Amino acid sequence: MKRPARLAALPALILPMIFSVAACGEPPPPPTSSAGSPGVPSPPAPQVTVITVTVTGGKVTPPARRIQVDRGQTVRVTVTSDIADEFHLHGYDRTLDVRPGRPATLEFTADLPGVFEAEMHHSGARVFDLQVG
Repeated sequence: MKRPARLAALPALILPMIFSVAACGEPPPPPTSSAGSPGVPSPPAPQVTVITVTVTGGKVTPPARRIQVDRGQTVRVTVTSDIADEFHLHGYDRTLDVRPGRPATLEFTADLPGVFEAEMHHSGARVFDLQVG
């Protein structure tokens, strides 16, 4: 092959090599899910146990009962009372000031196993027993 013919054929040989090398350097496509490593399930969202009680005339509604939750679970207690009082969860030593007619909320992680009494401190009304296991 003569030199001008070789020079004319050169782009035809070089261009495919350039494109194949450029294609090798492309980044991988983005993952289709944001759920961490493939094959590894995401941890479940923490459950929240909601406990709502009303104290009227010293009477608790719903009546005091045992409420079971799993260890590590979030517990949200909302108390409404017709008088100023203090909600107290024994064992966790958590208290909540309750004002007449105004809901008050306490949220915590149930990380201590056992059975714990919840009461209104001044009136002595038993609100519920919390069983963590």
